[in-house]
Amino acid sequence: MKLALIASLAGSAAAFTSAPVKSSSALYMSETPTAVEETVEETVVAIEEEIVVVEEPKYMTINGWTADENKPLYGLPGAIAPLGFFDPLGFSKDVELTGAKRLREAEIMHGRVAMMATVGYLIGESTPTITYGMDVHHTIANNQIPEVPGTVLFPFFLAINISEALRASRGWVEPGMGPVFTLRENYYPGDIGFDPLGLKPNDAEGFVNMQNREISNGRLAMFAAAGMCVQEQINGKGILENLGF
Repeated sequence: MKLALIASLAGSAAAFTSAPVKSSSALYMSETPTAVEETVEETVVAIEEEIVVVEEPKYMTINGWTADENKPLYGLPGAIAPLGFFDPLGFSKDVELTGAKRLREAEIMHGRVAMMATVGYLIGESTPTITYGMDVHHTIANNQIPEVPGTVLFPFFLAINISEALRASRGWVEPGMGPVFTLRENYYPGDIGFDPLGLKPNDAEGFVNMQNREISNGRLAMFAAAGMCVQEQINGKGILENLGF
């Protein structure tokens, strides 16, 4: 009787026992997880292919110009037809960016001075000026400066010194703050911020065109001013007088 009762209870307990669970290795080898893993792997590969690595530019962009090591003088404007980039003596060969900017700064500043000098030759010899009491002074320009009174020369040279100091403070690294004769990284050669008439273009192409025009006129003016100086020293005649005016 006891054995029958025990057998009956064992059968009832077996009816409530859960089915055996598959092992983790069996679950891993099933089809569904494998498909999920393949989908995830494909997605990761697709994302890696779409990722674009954005590198920071090596050089700063100023006025639409970014230095390019593969171009003469790092791609600065001034390579004008028909000669293009003209440097027969090789001043810009193997020069670093700071040196290239310094060369262009010197060219632009000398060109601007030469343009003013060319106009000064003509005005000083043919137009009434305050210096000479509004009379036309026919002495050649090469001899006019020694004749100018000190009361006029002093403010003139003072204005030049102030202008040069402002230009240096804007474009050049202060002594002791870096290598000597070095332009600031964010300074564009010749752009001293003086534009009272608002002629500076806002777009890169327009700025390059204006730069090319200024450099062309500056180069011509340097030849013109040098020619006027030499001509007056040779024959002692004024520019317009020598031309028959």
